[in-house]
Amino acid sequence: MTPSDPTAITPPIALSFTTRDLVLILFRFRYRALLTFLACVSVAVALSFLLKPVYQSEASILVNKLGREFTFRPDLSVGVQSAIPVASDPDEILNTQVQLMRSRDVILATIERMGLERLYPELSKPGETPDIDKAMKKFDDALQTAPQRTSNIVHIAFRNADRELAAATLDALIQIFTEKSINVYINTQTAYFEKQVAQARDRFLASDGKLTAFRQRLGAQAFEAQIPLLLQQRIDIDSEYKRILAALAGATERVQAVRHAISQTQQEITAFTDTQQSRVIDDARTKLLNIKLRQQEIAANFAPSSRQVQQVEREIAIAEKFLEDQLVLFSGTVRRARNEVATALETELNRSLAEQAEFEGKRNTILANIADIDRRLSDVTGGETERWSLEQDVALAKDMLKLFASKLEDARAADSLNQSRIGNIAIVQSPSLADPRQPVQPRPLLYCILGIVAGLFLAVVVALLSELISDTIYDPVRTERLLNVPTLAVFNYVPAEQLER
Repeated sequence: MTPSDPTAITPPIALSFTTRDLVLILFRFRYRALLTFLACVSVAVALSFLLKPVYQSEASILVNKLGREFTFRPDLSVGVQSAIPVASDPDEILNTQVQLMRSRDVILATIERMGLERLYPELSKPGETPDIDKAMKKFDDALQTAPQRTSNIVHIAFRNADRELAAATLDALIQIFTEKSINVYINTQTAYFEKQVAQARDRFLASDGKLTAFRQRLGAQAFEAQIPLLLQQRIDIDSEYKRILAALAGATERVQAVRHAISQTQQEITAFTDTQQSRVIDDARTKLLNIKLRQQEIAANFAPSSRQVQQVEREIAIAEKFLEDQLVLFSGTVRRARNEVATALETELNRSLAEQAEFEGKRNTILANIADIDRRLSDVTGGETERWSLEQDVALAKDMLKLFASKLEDARAADSLNQSRIGNIAIVQSPSLADPRQPVQPRPLLYCILGIVAGLFLAVVVALLSELISDTIYDPVRTERLLNVPTLAVFNYVPAEQLER
């Protein structure tokens, strides 16, 4: 079939451009491309000068993870004092403080303190109900928090069109957040211990009144020689019994506290993740590459349906399947390890359980001794037993009064710290006043660069679209490539008026 054959089918025109074609197209539609480029640059320049500048104030705070808020202090008896730090991830503490800072209550309190009409006057129009939810959404978008994972520092930034207002708002936010953090973790026990002290005082006065009435009613009675000795033994062993009870209560609460800490601690942690590929994978990839190279050689000499080609394709499929299985086997193997914190807590739990068992054994032994002394005293004297019981009631009520009075002093000291607003938050860097010459928005240089890049891209796109829409072919070389026919002659375009002359 020749080009002159009328039955010949015209081949489809391929849509392709060379570098030379692209240059010619850009030159041909240079005015459109230039107009598009200038439009993009003009928009970028206009945005740089028309947008209202926005300034950013920055500050940093320190979160003390060993503060009073994160320390558990069990309520123990006299003579036993303990403070168990709560086992917690430092990142978890920082994230908790960040979420508390960005909470609705803190943001709303900051907006109310600074005034909605100052922060967002466009949302506080006269005669209209202020849109608080929208104001809080804008405030949350303008607030940036970045906790540092390798330290206890949290960086805070706030953006506003007024740089002084941005610094004042950030300062108010930190103050409100600090107060909120203290109020969240506060645990006031003054009222409770005041009530316990009043009740212990009433019990002491009642017991002392009963003992006084008993002495007035019976008067002083002579003891036999062994009675003072038995009473002294009974007092000594009773003191030891109360001490053991206090120690046992402390050991019991320590066991409960450690068990609670264990329940909140992961028993195993991720030691590392094995992502290194093995030598088997490298060998498999080399083998697969060799087979594919051999396939190309065989395909050049044999038909696709030949036995040699099919054999090579089967080998490639087997190699690819093996490589895929090995990649799945060696990817992301997670190595687990025992959590050292959990191990330390279990050791502390075992020690506390051993102490608890020891104190329980001593308590049982002392109870047996008390029962024996009481029996002997009952045999020696009759009415003196009641007197001894009243004296013990007075001594016990006095000890309880001392205990709750001590606890009341500790609670009042903690309340004094809370009232002084002493918490676990410290300001490392006060809110800074932004430089008026360097707003964070707009950024003219960045906008101009983006405008130039976008203008160049759109100029090329507009030129190419103009070429595609046009039904005229200007280049004989492109005509030969598109129509796949040789060029016999080229005639320059001559206007009609020149032909007439």
